[in-house]
Amino acid sequence: MPLKDRGKIKWQPAHFMPEHRAMLRKLERDQMAQNKPLIDEYELEEYESKIHYAMEFAYLLKVKVWREGFFLEYKGRVNRLDGISRKIYLQLESGDLEKINFDEIAGAEVEE
Repeated sequence: MPLKDRGKIKWQPAHFMPEHRAMLRKLERDQMAQNKPLIDEYELEEYESKIHYAMEFAYLLKVKVWREGFFLEYKGRVNRLDGISRKIYLQLESGDLEKINFDEIAGAEVEE
């Protein structure tokens, strides 16, 4: 009677547990994360003027945002500025409304 062996299955690593996979995903995400860029007063003032210009003339605005170690890019029209809570409400091309904090902005470009 031949011996029934599980073949390669018994030699596979034991990282198939959900906790271990979650830990590996978190480790990979942490390694790919980037530091928040340092923005001085002049750059921040320039970004604010571009945002105001785009809002006044209803131009498209491309905003680069830093969130949790990653850069995201949004493109749309400025719907509203909230100076008290320091937020920009951006109407995206897809129709969604995105709230962006002034502190998260890492770049702004106006597209006419």
